[in-house]
Amino acid sequence: MNRFRIISGVLAAFGLAFAAPALAHHSPASFDLTKRTTMSGVIQQAMFRNPHGKMVLNVKVGNAVEKWEVETSAANLLRRRGWNFTKFRPGASITVYGHLNKTLPRNIYVREVRFADGTFFGDKEGNDKALD
Repeated sequence: MNRFRIISGVLAAFGLAFAAPALAHHSPASFDLTKRTTMSGVIQQAMFRNPHGKMVLNVKVGNAVEKWEVETSAANLLRRRGWNFTKFRPGASITVYGHLNKTLPRNIYVREVRFADGTFFGDKEGNDKALD
């Protein structure tokens, strides 16, 4: 009986270890890919990793500042497309071009980023080719 509990525990641990990364990865299907939107803000935080990266932007709306979550494609894909992650540091002003989440407020999937100095990362042609 004791051996059965140990084996069950080990199998459950393996199942959780492999299920968590699968839950973290998702397609951009939760975003409205039929409409593009643009917003400008200041980077509070940027984390580029796999399977998806994330930035937190402080976006000024009237007299208030809203925190927006910006999702990106995988770090290795963005790097292959020329993104220089050292440029994405807290305090940098950027304009984000992308698609709003269908259900989560203040959440956008990024396609292109332009910095205040004119530096641009993304698809210069404005095509919505898959970034995932």
